[in-house]
Amino acid sequence: MPYILNTQEQIEEMLKVIGVGSLDELYRQVPAQVKLKGPLNIPSGLSELDTKKAVEGLAKKNISLNNFNSFLGAGCYDHYRPAALDFIISQSEFLTAYTPYQAECSQGLLQAIYEYQSYICLLTGMDVSNASLLDGASSLAEAVLMVLRVTKANKVIVPANLNREYFQTLRTYLSALDFQIKELDFNDNGLIDKQSLERQIDVDTGCLVIQSPNFFGLVEDVADLSALAKERGVKTVMVTNPFSLAILKEPKALGVDIVCGDGQPLGGSLNFGGPAFGFLAAKDEYLRQIPGRIVGKTQDLEGKIAFCLTLQAREQHIRREKATSNICSNHSLNAIAAAVYLSLLGREGFSNAARYSFSNTQYLYRRLKEVRGVKLPYPPQVFNEFIWEVEDAKAIVDKLYRKKIIPGYLVGDLFPKHKNGILSSCTEKKTKDDIDQFIYYLAEILHG
Repeated sequence: MPYILNTQEQIEEMLKVIGVGSLDELYRQVPAQVKLKGPLNIPSGLSELDTKKAVEGLAKKNISLNNFNSFLGAGCYDHYRPAALDFIISQSEFLTAYTPYQAECSQGLLQAIYEYQSYICLLTGMDVSNASLLDGASSLAEAVLMVLRVTKANKVIVPANLNREYFQTLRTYLSALDFQIKELDFNDNGLIDKQSLERQIDVDTGCLVIQSPNFFGLVEDVADLSALAKERGVKTVMVTNPFSLAILKEPKALGVDIVCGDGQPLGGSLNFGGPAFGFLAAKDEYLRQIPGRIVGKTQDLEGKIAFCLTLQAREQHIRREKATSNICSNHSLNAIAAAVYLSLLGREGFSNAARYSFSNTQYLYRRLKEVRGVKLPYPPQVFNEFIWEVEDAKAIVDKLYRKKIIPGYLVGDLFPKHKNGILSSCTEKKTKDDIDQFIYYLAEILHG
């Protein structure tokens, strides 16, 4: 490892301290098949011009949605990003959006984060939002931990129609703690089975997780489920797509205690699935349990409006191991991008984009229903994506790919019940021609 400036003498001294005889012994747990057998095959250095050409050549191998008709979703969506968005967030004050500890010289950045928090509260109807988290999965895990701290319970009920990556992250967070995760079945309509929920809730249950729209794209009866949970003394955490809140009822009005999710739909790009951010908002009673930064609005000594980090006694830079979370700088740049995105679209523009996403999805559903050999297992009670099934789905996806169409996300590995299931999504960017082209080639592949 020549890039680490340790001498052979220093290496031997460190190995002696930890009681290891050699570097090979130190790495003995690394499987032999992945160990490097010789030096890396790296060519000699290039000029700046040649390096640029080489990197551009590699970049051309990437798939661009400029050249593909894509219906991928499953948590990461191809929404239109206004041209002004990247220009605004490229300002150096935002681009290096490190935690603004020094309020006196960070008023602009603090206000931008405060505006983001305000937008999240407007969308969700909740009383307080933090300054963002890492992603949707970590925001769910943090929300569940909040509830379990408050209720002192040790059991959380999680629906089987939750995004499986969220489930895996939650399981990792809770694995070292004395908490149980119980999975909740979904019914023949792809929704949470209420009777199963009634049976699962017991005296040890502190938290119910609901994803709506769920992973299948279906909109749950959140108000009914959260009311049932409340009757039994259980708190509700709702995972949602923030874009859906432009046209669906706000979570607080549905009776949930905490709402969270992934902020990628709010101005995020599709750069290998990210970067994104997690959002989390809650009722006032959870204020001191919220993880991460919170920017507050106050007045300075001259009576002028000022912004600062508030309630910092919850945080890891003060409370260390007793903090509500170890989240630090989070994803402020992406959160600010969301605030800029919502500002550029405005209330009407955001609502229109959501309505176009919904109507395009309904049109795709109707067109797929016309194709012989396609099965639609659930009703069109969806926002912007849904599951459809076809014999030998992977082969169909591969054939459509050769036509430069990505029909969606194969869900068979995640949900054995839908071994030939494809999750397809539409946003406001999809046109009738895009959808008709997809249906034309699908029918051609299925029936010649």
